[in-house]
Amino acid sequence: MERTPSFRGKPLVMRANPLLIGLCGLFSLARPTGGTAQYSQLDLPRESQQARVTQRIGTTDITIAYSRPGVKGRTIWGDVVPFDAVWRAGANENTTLSTTHDISVEGIPLPVGTYGLHMIPTNGAWTVILSKDHTAWGSFFYKPENDAARATVSPRLCAMTEHVTYDFTEVGPDAATLVMRWDKLEVPMRLKVDVHAIVLAELPAQLRGLGAFGWETWYEAAHYAHAEKLDPGKAMNWVDMSIARGANFENQTLKATMLEEQGNTAEAAALRKAMIDGATNAQLNTYAYQLANQGELDEAITMFELNAKRHADDPNVHDSLGEGYMMAGNTAAAVKAFKKSLGMNPPENVRANSLKCLQKMGVDTSPWEASTR
Repeated sequence: MERTPSFRGKPLVMRANPLLIGLCGLFSLARPTGGTAQYSQLDLPRESQQARVTQRIGTTDITIAYSRPGVKGRTIWGDVVPFDAVWRAGANENTTLSTTHDISVEGIPLPVGTYGLHMIPTNGAWTVILSKDHTAWGSFFYKPENDAARATVSPRLCAMTEHVTYDFTEVGPDAATLVMRWDKLEVPMRLKVDVHAIVLAELPAQLRGLGAFGWETWYEAAHYAHAEKLDPGKAMNWVDMSIARGANFENQTLKATMLEEQGNTAEAAALRKAMIDGATNAQLNTYAYQLANQGELDEAITMFELNAKRHADDPNVHDSLGEGYMMAGNTAAAVKAFKKSLGMNPPENVRANSLKCLQKMGVDTSPWEASTR
């Protein structure tokens, strides 16, 4: 009967079996350390406990599953873990790396899937191995012909780490560094994902779902492609599909911007005029802030002023107009707008913002503060 080895620190009494005795060395962390072999069919606590860490990069999930041996006062590198030999990069069964999309490891392509993660430690550079065989026990059944990728990396010193630890650092929009730490050494591996290619490849399927009957999903797809400067033709087609399902301020603003970037200024201007003519209070206010954040302060002020003219009885539009004037450096006009907002008994959040902005410009706000006591 096949038995599963385990590590729990207490020997089990068993009848002598030449095969099991011969396999004792395979069930230690790196080589036999003495004592009686241990094995069990039961799910009991292990000395080297299991762990899992996942990092999402774009829409790709990369997961490391491993067991965590401890230093326990031993000399690890070159002793417990020999140099110049394949090591399981953890304990017990294969340490595995799983990815939901194609990635690269140190620039070497790695297709979607699950792989056994092994390492060859040396006194200098290390070799990281991703094996197509990820179900074996440790590295004892490792075969080079099953390699999916091999990379050379440079270990470096780190703070003392008692148990093997995997972590993702230097996480960015399309990359991260996977780091294995143990004892006083860490091994970094740079992982990269072609995020944009993956998203563009998967968007058509997403745009065939229930959400495709509304304007929002098409707008999100167009906005993503435009913001990331991907495939202008697809972005324009998607924004047109969004407008066809429900023309509104958001999708028309995006199309107008895209038309301007393509040099179609007359068409963009006509679309913007129609869009602004039909804009609600909140839409026009949001549009003005967007323009301001893009550095188009003159046009932003025009939109803030237009909104204040259309909705003169709303204290919030005057508060927003004051912020627009502040951004443009027109202090006198800003003070006037904030005072007008405060004179209209605004909601508490609007009142607090007007007072804060006036104080920032050195205006005495005590008359308005006293009026609420």
